[in-house]
Amino acid sequence: MSEFNRFYWLVTNVRKGISGWVKGLFARRKLLAIGLVLGVLFLLFVNRASVQPLALLIRKYALLVILTLLVFRWFWRVFRTRNFVQSILPVVLLMVFLAAVRYLGPPVHKYLGLYYYYHSIDRVELADLPQTDHERLQPLLSLKTLIDQQALSETEDATYPRFIRGVDGQYYYSSLIGPSAEYMLQRLSKNADRVIRIPANIPSPVFSKKLESEAEFDVAEQLLFSKQTHIAVRKRFNIFQYFTCQEGEPLFLQDNEGSWVQVVPIIRWAGWVFPRPVFGGVMVIHPKQNGDSYWGRVLLGRGDYIAPDDVKAHAYLSGQNLIPVKVARYIAESFRFVNGFWAPMPGYHEGDVRIPAAGRRLTDQPFVTFLDIEGGKICNYFGLEPFQEEKKGLSISVMVPGDNDDHVYYIDHRKGTTAYIGSSAINSKIIESRKNYDWFVNDPAESRPFVRTVDGSKRFFWLTTIVTRAGDQGQIIGGSIPELTLTDAVYGKVVWISSDSLVRSEQWLNQAKGELDEYWSTE
Repeated sequence: MSEFNRFYWLVTNVRKGISGWVKGLFARRKLLAIGLVLGVLFLLFVNRASVQPLALLIRKYALLVILTLLVFRWFWRVFRTRNFVQSILPVVLLMVFLAAVRYLGPPVHKYLGLYYYYHSIDRVELADLPQTDHERLQPLLSLKTLIDQQALSETEDATYPRFIRGVDGQYYYSSLIGPSAEYMLQRLSKNADRVIRIPANIPSPVFSKKLESEAEFDVAEQLLFSKQTHIAVRKRFNIFQYFTCQEGEPLFLQDNEGSWVQVVPIIRWAGWVFPRPVFGGVMVIHPKQNGDSYWGRVLLGRGDYIAPDDVKAHAYLSGQNLIPVKVARYIAESFRFVNGFWAPMPGYHEGDVRIPAAGRRLTDQPFVTFLDIEGGKICNYFGLEPFQEEKKGLSISVMVPGDNDDHVYYIDHRKGTTAYIGSSAINSKIIESRKNYDWFVNDPAESRPFVRTVDGSKRFFWLTTIVTRAGDQGQIIGGSIPELTLTDAVYGKVVWISSDSLVRSEQWLNQAKGELDEYWSTE
């Protein structure tokens, strides 16, 4: 009598049958078999971009994958020699293990990865918040709605606007215009044809042709298949990048010659035991040129890779917001361990912090703003608050420079003598300040930091734009002339900025000083 059970023989016979069929095919029709193998390999090569996220997922959770394979091997060796009754316990144990891997594996993996990352980054503690500048008036979601409503034709769509520094040293939003997602044939046959650049400091954007620049991209987010940005970038990865990198959201900049280019930030997963996302450089995609080959794009993708250490050597990239949001948020989340390994532990949370959620489909942190760090540049700002959502004080400010993750700047406000209000508490402060306002269709959006020196003292405000929900899909819009507020982060006093002084932030300070002098005089 055989020592193996029926299931073992079923698997063995199926495996032998497939192996025998393949060997027979090669023996009888060798040319056909070779052609089939080459055809499959060609299809896999052409479509490798579709498989790359799976390869990266296996790479990210390699430890869990290896552990699962070892358990499966043990299970197979035990299960194959047992009858039905004897197999019940091993099957139950396997199900429990798989459930633990599925539901507990990723959280534990991330917990340990964040702890390791927190101790590996170069943290620079600041004594005071750096000053902000080049304030943008319209929230990003509001600007996207304005572009969709006023700058596009029936069959066009625009990429999400990004805050950039122009070649003239001024600050703008940039967005690429191309075929709409509603029209599949246009996404297959047409290219994205122009970039729109909107000054960030004007309260009421005017979408004239003067703001548009002709730039034909045959690789863009709006297009399909090999013309789609994410696909083209993945095909450009080398073998090492294929298993360790993923693409971020593109932005559009003018290079040193003044030509528009598409810059795609790269996320690299560093480390093998607990991989963590770090800035992996950028892929630069130039507009379509006469020498560009269709098959070159289909087979090899499109883009020129620039490593993180080489970014600063390119003037048009230095100081821009190139850090992917996933990397910036991972850095901010790692500050949950500022009070030690046990701080974020469920059921404990001593000194734990969180990134507050914006809610109601508004823009989540980080807030992209200009900070006086490393000579002044665009940065990602996080205002971390206590873990419990009911507590809304500002615990830690984390600032990640936009063009590198070499240093991470932070201030632990809990160590200081001044208690600041967190950004998540600002909405209620603004609503309380004008109870007769129609808050059913209006919302305070993007309460971002505004730091200035007033009479020799640093003053920290939250700058907020009031937005209106427009349309059935809940789009938000800041209005042709947006309403701005400054909320003192210490006293919670809300100052509604006069519409006559929206362009000049110096006048905001004069108005704030007039309304807050009696509060500041008590210090």
